[in-house]
Amino acid sequence: MLADKNKIDNSVLCIVMRSYLLFFVSLILVGCNGFEFSPNQTFDRLSAKDINATNLKRLGDGAGDDTVKFVLTGDSQRSRDETVELCRVINGIKGIDFVVLDGDITEFGVLKEMLWISRTLQDLNRPYVAVIGNHDEVARGRETFRNMFGELNYSFVYGGVKFICHDSNSREYGFNGQVPDMPWLKEQLKPAAGVSSYIAISHIPVNSPDFDDKLKSDYKASFAATPGFLASLNAHTHSYEVFYPDDSGIPYIVTSAIGEKEFLVIQVVNHKLSFERVHF
Repeated sequence: MLADKNKIDNSVLCIVMRSYLLFFVSLILVGCNGFEFSPNQTFDRLSAKDINATNLKRLGDGAGDDTVKFVLTGDSQRSRDETVELCRVINGIKGIDFVVLDGDITEFGVLKEMLWISRTLQDLNRPYVAVIGNHDEVARGRETFRNMFGELNYSFVYGGVKFICHDSNSREYGFNGQVPDMPWLKEQLKPAAGVSSYIAISHIPVNSPDFDDKLKSDYKASFAATPGFLASLNAHTHSYEVFYPDDSGIPYIVTSAIGEKEFLVIQVVNHKLSFERVHF
């Protein structure tokens, strides 16, 4: 009888152990669906992919649009509540064609931060594109940005204006003389059919100590030598600024941070650029 009881107990124990094993295996198999398995992961099942390309397709080329009107904002790091309010305010402005989030989406370059902000920006009633910031390049942020938003250097044309979005976070590359990518920039600045004006957009402004000093002269000269170049747009400093680093007359415009509850509405009409500060 004792032997039979032991056999029964062992059978029950085996069933229990198998149940626990199946439970833990199921957790592993659905891990990407239910929890974050590592703070360093660069994507999960719910991650959006190629947001910039998707939204640019939605935007179109603006052919026939003689007034290009867009929002420049940046530094959404640690500012999710303010980003919610930002979307509400932008949605109430008439005539906005698109929104540019100019870097520092995150504080620590982790996936969860990018997910929070990208999901919040889905509430915008206009397309948006993102530019990589220096904080987005820490840890595995660079790879995460590529997975979620796309290439670090890209351009698009809307309403005859070519927007050249690029990585200017030189310090994150050890000031190696390759960021910004000057050969790529110069190629983008060449005359092209259907392009009458040019605007450069990057996170780090050229007057920042975080911009590679070896590239500053070539960077400014390349813009100054381009007919129809209207402005260089930046973020990073968390404060509004307009400066003129040379005698070309080209404005270098820096937007304040989302956390400071301010952004810029920029307009291009008849090859002329104007803008206004919006507080919310």
